[in-house]
Formats: sequence, structure tokens, C-alpha cells
Amino acid sequence: MKAFALAAITAVAVALPTVNVADFKEHVFANMVDHFDFQDNRTYPQRYWVNDVYWTDKSAPNFIYICGEYRCSVNQSRLYPFMLGASHGARLFVLEHRFYGDSQPFADWSLESLRKLSSEQALADLAYFLGEMNLDQPMRQTVVIGGSYPGALSAWFKARYPTLAVASWSSSGVV
Repeated sequence: MKAFALAAITAVAVALPTVNVADFKEHVFANMVDHFDFQDNRTYPQRYWVNDVYWTDKSAPNFIYICGEYRCSVNQSRLYPFMLGASHGARLFVLEHRFYGDSQPFADWSLESLRKLSSEQALADLAYFLGEMNLDQPMRQTVVIGGSYPGALSAWFKARYPTLAVASWSSSGVV
């Protein structure tokens, strides 16, 4: 198994690989509506994108960009973290936040529905997603990435689920 060290993130190569938006493929994942009510087995379709062009060693890490309070897409202006991930042979993900874009747990935005819109549920979405994506290697190292509110989610994720993320890249994370 090829080891991925946190120190490797800071060692930037002279020429990073070019990462193309077109190499990200959109998928839908059945995530839990409520991760904390173990009698509630409802799911909702959560959108995500994956790029495994650079992921030739299946023990290499994941780099996952968390989208925030907007309709998610793979953004051409936010590819630098993926260029760094590609230089380490990482599998690259983008995950849409619940209640935004097409990742809608409910057909309405009633007060009752919005009770499931929380950072705790969003963090649990990410943990569950990574668990399912890493069935072949449950302890695959992952770098979680985000800016602004998703930057805070990134930092909170590392604190809340320390064994699931080797690092948090929190750009302008809110306090």
C-alpha cells in the first residue's frame, strides 16, 4: 500500500498536472435523510462528481471538495486543490450539500423538512458518502476541501471524524 503523508501535501511539484472539468462525471448517491434517527431509513439523491483519471493506485487518497449553499458544479476556477490531488494520484470528488441544487431530501421546504438542514447532517452525509465510496479500503486517506462555509465544514469534519480525514483544507472557513 502506497503511503500518503500529510507532509506530501506541502511539497508542491514544479509542474502540477492539468485537471479538466470534463473528466469529472456526475453521479447520484442515496444518502440518509436523517443520520441520527436510526429508525428512519429514508434516503435522498445527493449529487456528486468523480474524476478517477489520475487514480491508478487504488490505495491512493481521496481529495473531496465540499460544496456549500449553492447549486454545485465542478468549477473551472477551483481546480488547484485537484491539481495537487492529481499529482498524488488521488481520486477526486465534488459533493453537493443537502437542500441545494438537485440534492433535495424533500419535495418541499416546509419548516418540518428544513429541520434536516444542519451542518451536523451535512457532516454525516460526507462521512456516510466516504464510507460507501471506500468499501474496498475503509481507511483510505482523504483530504476534505472547502472555502467559506464549506471551509468550516472541512475543518469541522476533520475534528468530528478524525479517522476519516488525514487533512482539512479550509480556505476562509467561517469561525
